[in-house]
Amino acid sequence: MRRLVIALAMGLIATIFGAAGPASAVEIGHEGCTPGYWKNHTEDWQEARPGTLFSDRFNAGTSGVLVGVTFQQALSGGGGSGVAGAERILARAATAAYLNAAHEGLGYPWRRHTQGLDGRQALVPTVQSALLSGDRQTILALAARLDADNNLGCPL
Repeated sequence: MRRLVIALAMGLIATIFGAAGPASAVEIGHEGCTPGYWKNHTEDWQEARPGTLFSDRFNAGTSGVLVGVTFQQALSGGGGSGVAGAERILARAATAAYLNAAHEGLGYPWRRHTQGLDGRQALVPTVQSALLSGDRQTILALAARLDADNNLGCPL
């Protein structure tokens, strides 16, 4: 009987106050801010700081060009030929995607560690896999997909 009363009380609380989670959280959807936005609005960053190392959230790829690169540096972009250039391009898009997914006020279609909208795989392992592939086309394809989602529209 006591378990039933507790279960009913928990259900009533959930009904009154809504689903668990932050009150400001936005449902997954179609919003995303660009790398330029995040580069110039570090005060809006959640769960990361400008000095956060890219390799602490993802990995450093196969070329070594991302070793020691901070989120702020990754947002500054770069590119170039070969795998190293592709890794820099992906680092920029992936950093913005990470910040978009971490921000509770955005309805970004990717999630960092779980599946996102419309079958998008979890962001972090998807970026890691592309970087570890060492394949320029694979890396650039993911960078283009993330870039498109980073340009969905920024309500911040």
